Amino acid sequence: MNWLWSIPPAAFPLAAAPVAYLASRRVGHAVGAVAGLLAFAWSLAAPVGVHFPTQLFGFDAALVAVAPISRTVGVALGFIAAANVVYAYATDANPTTTAYALAYTGVCLGAVFAGDWLTLVVFWELMAIGATLLLWNHDEESRRAGFRYAVYHEIGGAFLIAGVLLHYLRVGSFLFGAGGAGGVTGFSAGLPAMLAAIGIGLNVGFLGLHPWLVDSYPKPHVAATVVLCGCTTKVGVYALARAFPGGHVAIAATGGAMVLVGVTLAILQTEVRRLLTYHIVSQVGYMVAGVGVGTQLGRSGAMAHLLNNVLYKSLLFMVGGLLLVRTGTESLKKMGGLARRTPVLFATYLVAAFAIAGVPGFNGFVSKGMVIDSADTAEFRLLWWALVVGGVGTVISFSKFGYYAFLGERHGDSETASVRRLSPVEAAPLVAVAVACVLLGLSPDLLFSVLPAGTEEAKVYVTAQYVKAGAVLVAGGAAFALLKAPLSRVAAVPDLDSVYHPVGRRALDAAVAATTTAARGLDALATRPVLTIERWLDASPDANRLDSVGASVLWVVVALLVALAVVFVV
Repeated sequence: MNWLWSIPPAAFPLAAAPVAYLASRRVGHAVGAVAGLLAFAWSLAAPVGVHFPTQLFGFDAALVAVAPISRTVGVALGFIAAANVVYAYATDANPTTTAYALAYTGVCLGAVFAGDWLTLVVFWELMAIGATLLLWNHDEESRRAGFRYAVYHEIGGAFLIAGVLLHYLRVGSFLFGAGGAGGVTGFSAGLPAMLAAIGIGLNVGFLGLHPWLVDSYPKPHVAATVVLCGCTTKVGVYALARAFPGGHVAIAATGGAMVLVGVTLAILQTEVRRLLTYHIVSQVGYMVAGVGVGTQLGRSGAMAHLLNNVLYKSLLFMVGGLLLVRTGTESLKKMGGLARRTPVLFATYLVAAFAIAGVPGFNGFVSKGMVIDSADTAEFRLLWWALVVGGVGTVISFSKFGYYAFLGERHGDSETASVRRLSPVEAAPLVAVAVACVLLGLSPDLLFSVLPAGTEEAKVYVTAQYVKAGAVLVAGGAAFALLKAPLSRVAAVPDLDSVYHPVGRRALDAAVAATTTAARGLDALATRPVLTIERWLDASPDANRLDSVGASVLWVVVALLVALAVVFVV
């Protein structure tokens, strides 16, 4: 069977992508679903340690390498890819969207199973391209968000590449583990680690680097949102765990801040996908906190929460997407009374909401408890409180979601009166993911079987866990009852994108103007050097300052000199 493990799991969805694009909808989506299941099965069955060395651009590389954390992420991505292809078919996604989604899943799997930083960076950049194509393939608003997404992620990619190159100069190899005792090490300390943290942190959604999430995820086709939700930040968490296997107090603190700020902003939202997107920031914060704690329990808890989050958060986006498709609105305030009209949709929502809230018997209870316990045993007291308070906020926000969408009174101007029950093909992916959430909650050993070492420290079935979960649920439910009235009056809440994007547009306009002016000036200097220099040196009243052309060229030269100085100093 060794020949089987030499086939990268990325090959399955990548091969299915052109089939989904060229074949009929039914055949294309069927092939895509099978490809996702094959990637899932490969990730589940591949022996840890499978490693195929090769050369990439003349450097030692490993295009396929199976590590415990790679298996964890691969299993999650493969399963949710299969479910999402069926969901895409049910929500009338066009073949192009499904093909892009499969290709995007493929490059994400390529990054996860890479055995060196060079290969990971190649797939990292392909991820940015794939996600941008997913966003562009919808409407005008989504295309604008896609352009901004590309800018954000190319900036992050530049930081990561710089960190990788500096790390190579330190250790002389791109291979994971190079330069460390026993083959276990992350990025070189200092500038390489800082640059890598910024580059990876953008994909993860660190506070201040997160606006691309809330700008892009609510925009594309609902099936595109599901695959973006399931892949992008999770590959980022994987890379963070690779880069900082021993943890770091700053990373742990960042995770705690993400939990609190993300859940607070989620509570204040009234649009379905925007609310769920802020919960990505919050839930990824638990993973980042576990990575930052750095113990075996923290690392395993982070990976467990990653896998569980792929399931229940994708399920929430599937539910939210069907709400949008059925009602024609993203606004929770325009929904209401849907529980009776769509009982399967309501039931699967409850499973996802219970899972993300950490209710015992659901998968989120297991992994959230592991992360919180890791903070406790490592004596990160403030972080422990941040994670627990974040759990209370999660209960508040999903009590709000469930009340307004499913239990509250139907608004007179809403479209909920015409909402019909789910068809079997619509229900199938939701039920499959919901069953997985319950199964991993009731049988955590199934979850532990695909996690890195450290699960033996997990204490799932102890009284303290139930008491803690019960206290969080009661506090969150009571808080929602008290806050329901004031929350109903909250309008749109601005975020950093309201600052970043206007500044970005001005910077782009200025860069284009400066480049155009510089090009004209250089062209004039090349064709008419004497006349051009005389004009620049003209001391007439209209030329008492540097000509804009000269200023532009000057700033370009200064920027190049600074860049060269940084490279040579480092």
